Amino acid sequence: MRETMRDRGLFWNPVPDWRTARIEGDGYSVRRVLDFGQTLVSGDLGAAFAELMPGVPEAGLWSVIEVGNFTVRIGRDRALLVSPASLDIAPGWREGYVVTPCDDAYAILEISGAALRGIVAEGTSVDIEAGSRSAAVLFAGVTVFLYRTGPETARLHVEAPLAAYLWAWLEGRD
Repeated sequence: MRETMRDRGLFWNPVPDWRTARIEGDGYSVRRVLDFGQTLVSGDLGAAFAELMPGVPEAGLWSVIEVGNFTVRIGRDRALLVSPASLDIAPGWREGYVVTPCDDAYAILEISGAALRGIVAEGTSVDIEAGSRSAAVLFAGVTVFLYRTGPETARLHVEAPLAAYLWAWLEGRD
């Protein structure tokens, strides 16, 4: 039987209602964080940060960052500017860097609770205690940006189309 586009839904994880979706497990909970502004910056990050978000902290792998305006390093010359609301920054080239608004490009999943370290150990083989300036890691087989907002609370930015897969992985881990 020939597969049709209508049948493709049989092979993809259903997308939860992100406004109300919650996972409650033994020692942890997961929710999607909504309505954050996200802007991708590539190139001269020093110049970009100085112009667009001067003095804000930078999140690396497993580092703890206070929520508000901050940057998430995802490579040597690439970072995500994160803010409680969309930044009013026009896309395009600047002097030494490029800006791409991407508020909807990454879903943010937040994992909280005493079981956080165990979940992260299941999801990735990286030594989180060693840390890294880059928050990008493979988690459950997909690239995420992993940092913490508290000792027992972590956030994962995942490409939005892969959020339902990661959600299903987190639901099925028990």
